[in-house]
Amino acid sequence: MSVTRTAARSGAVIAASSGLLATAFAPGAHAIAGDGSNRLAKDVATAPAVQVANDAKLQIESKAVKVTPAPEPEPEPEPVVETTTAEVTATSTATEEAEPATPDYASDGSIGAQAISIAMQYIGIAYAYGGSSPATGFDCSGLIKYVYAQLGVELPHSSSSMVATGYQVSSPIPGDIVWTQGHVSLYAGDGMVVEAANYGTPVRYTEQWQDYAVYIRPY
Repeated sequence: MSVTRTAARSGAVIAASSGLLATAFAPGAHAIAGDGSNRLAKDVATAPAVQVANDAKLQIESKAVKVTPAPEPEPEPEPVVETTTAEVTATSTATEEAEPATPDYASDGSIGAQAISIAMQYIGIAYAYGGSSPATGFDCSGLIKYVYAQLGVELPHSSSSMVATGYQVSSPIPGDIVWTQGHVSLYAGDGMVVEAANYGTPVRYTEQWQDYAVYIRPY
């Protein structure tokens, strides 16, 4: 029985002894009849030998590899905080509520205007019957007496007695006493007064509420 085999004779045998390198190249592929191992061994044995010197050097060209780093990521933009109209209004309202209750008062330098400027400093002082100082509190006539005493004008500590001091005027200016039976206040201009009204109500800056008042200029 005969067997046909196809072999590709393309190998290399390297012998490393005494500094020799042998390489064998076989011809192209062809059909081999019968046992092909003997033929292959014969071809290898008859292949030409190549001699290589012991100090032979193999030169390999290489190029430097340049690595470009990846660009740094751009910083993320700061978030934009939008303020609504309602928030602005709420902030403005809170600011207004935080402001002191004492209003600004521009004095023209007259004694009456100076009296109002002084009286404004005591807004919020508690009402005290018979009181005539910030330490003890004020009643209506005690506040006016204390204010004018700082300007060198002596007044009685009684609303009924104040009507007889100074002189009456038809058109009040800041600092004039607004007198009605049982109560006095200081006219602050523009229909406003400063007064110690009654128990439980501290000194305040408010609209004049006294009807048919008599206006008295005490200086």
